[in-house]
Amino acid sequence: MTLAGSMVPGVAAAVGGVVVLRLSWGRSARNSVLNLIGWGMLAIAAVLAWIEAGAWGTSIAALFAMGAALLALGFAAWRSPPARRTASNRRARMLPEGGEPLRIMQRIVTFLLVVVVAMVAAIAFAITVRRVALFMGASEANANVLALFATPLMWAMLAFVLLMTRKRTRQFALLSGVLVLALPATLAGAAP
Repeated sequence: MTLAGSMVPGVAAAVGGVVVLRLSWGRSARNSVLNLIGWGMLAIAAVLAWIEAGAWGTSIAALFAMGAALLALGFAAWRSPPARRTASNRRARMLPEGGEPLRIMQRIVTFLLVVVVAMVAAIAFAITVRRVALFMGASEANANVLALFATPLMWAMLAFVLLMTRKRTRQFALLSGVLVLALPATLAGAAP
């Protein structure tokens, strides 16, 4: 499919909307009229692109808008003066300083908890989701989709919480809680 029909005006409206928003946001004072015009042009671009080519057309118009935003922000970054002070050299305890111990075992345990144990807990949770969906009357396919959706979502949430929790006891408690809640459905199996 080529850029034809209402795609050309849609793409032009998308790029124009980004340009208007960049001009509006570049001012020292807020300009509601320019903001409204810019967002309106982006909405019009989405509608025109959808009319011409559906979701594909909207994604093409969005790509042009993102490209225009990349160019506008790149130009603004290139023009901006350097900072008056240097960036902080502080690290987030990624690596040990000078003579500090490497704490290899703590790092390995953290890796195993976040990657292996959290994945097992996420799979157990997904089995529970599948079992509950089947119990509530969902079809086999829908229950499987829910389980496949729940696994990475739960794993990501567990990984985030585990990495943000400083105490090992809380990490173990969290993982144990998820595993205990999922235990009945896991032991019973996924079949109804």
